[in-house]
Amino acid sequence: MHELTSSPSFLEGKLLEEILYETDKSMSEHILQYQDALEDFKDYIEMWVHEIKTPLAAAKLIADNNPSEASASISEEIDHVQRFVEQALFYARSANVENDYIIKELSLAPIVHNVVRKHSSDFIYRRIRIELEDLEKSVYTDQKWIEFILDQILTNALNYTPSDTGVIRIYTSQQENQLKLYIADNGVGIDPKDIRRIFQKGFTGNNRLHNEKATGIGLYLCRKLCEKLYLDIDVESVLHQGTTMIITFPLSNLLLLK
Repeated sequence: MHELTSSPSFLEGKLLEEILYETDKSMSEHILQYQDALEDFKDYIEMWVHEIKTPLAAAKLIADNNPSEASASISEEIDHVQRFVEQALFYARSANVENDYIIKELSLAPIVHNVVRKHSSDFIYRRIRIELEDLEKSVYTDQKWIEFILDQILTNALNYTPSDTGVIRIYTSQQENQLKLYIADNGVGIDPKDIRRIFQKGFTGNNRLHNEKATGIGLYLCRKLCEKLYLDIDVESVLHQGTTMIITFPLSNLLLLK
């Protein structure tokens, strides 16, 4: 900041200029140290996530190859751990999404199918019906990040949807310059006083139907990543009737120039 002022000619002014120079230099050095430490921590988290994936995958393979009631439960818990691990990885990367995405024209149907397939055991064990409609559409986005966003939303839908009678619908509607993707469930819904809080970091609802512990990070990350990807995310809900999450994709290919 001291560079913006002319050098004073009197002694007190010169002393003050010297103090400002040293303060500015010290602040810049501390910022660089903080940035380096933050980058080191992010690199460590990414390395740890990649390392932990191998034993988790091996444990799941062992459980799946030795079918029993106990191994089925173990396999399900491993799936939960894998989702939390993936969430940690995407959280670490979320501050610098711009350096880690490629926006391309993609078909929406295989993206949705990939995410649904990851949750196939949940749909089977909880006897929740999945309905996919009108997904043969093209959108402009990054596949890795949008699959993560949809995975977080679908995880939430499953946790708030009743077994046996639960239905989750994923469908689209198209307007002139945008395409809306809906993930709708017939679960417990959201209290009106909480509906605008669900995207806040650390917020967790108290009406979950299953025992999986919430982190309050999933939907916060979804909104943060949607903003980075030039998408809009919104929610509609009626208490005790269900919730619909809506992701809006702009259809202009100008995003390819970003």
